[in-house]
Amino acid sequence: MPPVVEIFRDLVLLRRGPQDLPYSTQLLAVLIVACVVVQAVARTIPAPIGLGESFLSTLIETLLVLAALRLALRMRGLGSRFVQAGSGLVGCNLIFTLINIPVALAFGKFPIEAGRLVPEQVTPTQMMLFPLIFALGIWQLVAVANVLRHSLNLTLAGGIAVIFGWIALLSLLLSLIAGT
Repeated sequence: MPPVVEIFRDLVLLRRGPQDLPYSTQLLAVLIVACVVVQAVARTIPAPIGLGESFLSTLIETLLVLAALRLALRMRGLGSRFVQAGSGLVGCNLIFTLINIPVALAFGKFPIEAGRLVPEQVTPTQMMLFPLIFALGIWQLVAVANVLRHSLNLTLAGGIAVIFGWIALLSLLLSLIAGT
């Protein structure tokens, strides 16, 4: 296994931090492109959304998260960590997206009518997959919080708080951009 792949494996298993990644703007760029493409395709699996719309929203979200990371690092006087922290953050998201694709394929489309989930139409397979999806979501949250913990010199709880703050900010910004 190539060393950088081992580092990413250890990142998602909480054994290492982003400081163990090589300082490589090329790696960061490749990870951004791969993550945006894979996430855009993956988002079309469970929801009735077009690939173009999915790609645009994924690109905007990724760039906003990286901008927030850069700002947070600069505010703490740790701007030189951006390339490795960004690589760790984007790499973790890419890995979890790849892990979630088979689960999303097994899950199928969300039973949505008029923009709302229809509980009566949820299949037994979907019900059985909910705990797995929830567990993978928690694991991803902790892995990304671990990257932020190392990058920003925070506790794990602090990293989780940053994630929830980013989610709130990202939701606000995307709703302003979308005009809804």
